[in-house]
Amino acid sequence: MEKGIKKIEKDLLLRHADDPIKLSKVHRYIQFLKIDLSCDSDIGKDGTTIKVENGTQNFLKQHPAIATKLSISKEIEKLEDALGIKNDSNPTPSPPTVDDKGRKSLI
Repeated sequence: MEKGIKKIEKDLLLRHADDPIKLSKVHRYIQFLKIDLSCDSDIGKDGTTIKVENGTQNFLKQHPAIATKLSISKEIEKLEDALGIKNDSNPTPSPPTVDDKGRKSLI
């Protein structure tokens, strides 16, 4: 996946070569992608929960990388908007249609 990030970085650097502000956003965006990839690796290795031992107490809790992924996901989305990266994974829903009797249909 690291090769994919390198390709994205190269494309974005070429696209925004004349704008120093956007170049700094590109660098931040790439760093967030690398952190996200690292979190995926940690979660894949450890699982979604980790065992915590505190003296005689043992319990499971959510892997800290999950919280990290959620927080950087918001930053990644903001940077994608700022850099004009189109995200087709969330298509705009089509408006409801109106039938001949004036009723709205969600189909």
